[in-house]
Amino acid sequence: MKTPTSRRRVLWALSLCTITTCAAVGAVLLFELSVIGHAVSDLRRDEAIAQAGTARGEPAALEARIDPPWLKQYGLDRSLYKDMHGNFSPTGADWRHWGLRTKVAATVMWLGHDPPGTWWTYVQIKCVDRFPQAHSDNEPIVDVADACLGEPH
Repeated sequence: MKTPTSRRRVLWALSLCTITTCAAVGAVLLFELSVIGHAVSDLRRDEAIAQAGTARGEPAALEARIDPPWLKQYGLDRSLYKDMHGNFSPTGADWRHWGLRTKVAATVMWLGHDPPGTWWTYVQIKCVDRFPQAHSDNEPIVDVADACLGEPH
C-alpha cells in the first residue's frame, strides 16, 4: 500500500510535468503571436512609406507598383512565384517552405486590408496549414487560403 508521502510525491511530479508542458506550449504560442503582430505592423509601415513616396510625387516604375521592392524582405518576390500565365501564384510547396513572417505577409496581401487581429491571423495561417492541398506541390495556395480567409463571425 502506498504511503501518503509517496502519493504526495506522485502528485507533485504530475503537477510539475503539467506546469512545465503548459509553460512550454504557452511560450511557443506567445512567441508566434508576437512574430505575427510585428510582421503585420512592419508590413503596414513599409506599405505606408511606399504610398507616402508615391503621394509626394516620387516616380514609381510600373514594375515597382506591380512588384514592390519592400515585399522581397518578406520573401514574396513575385518573380519567384509565377504561374504559366505570369501571375503571382505560389503553390502549396512554397507555403510549406515559407517562414511565419512570409505566411503573415501573404495572408495580409490576400485579405487586402488589416486583419481583425493577431489571433485571427494566427488561426487563418493554422487553417491553411491543416488543409491537405496546402501540401500539394502544384495547388495554388491562394485557393486554399480563400477557403480559410474571411471575416470572423
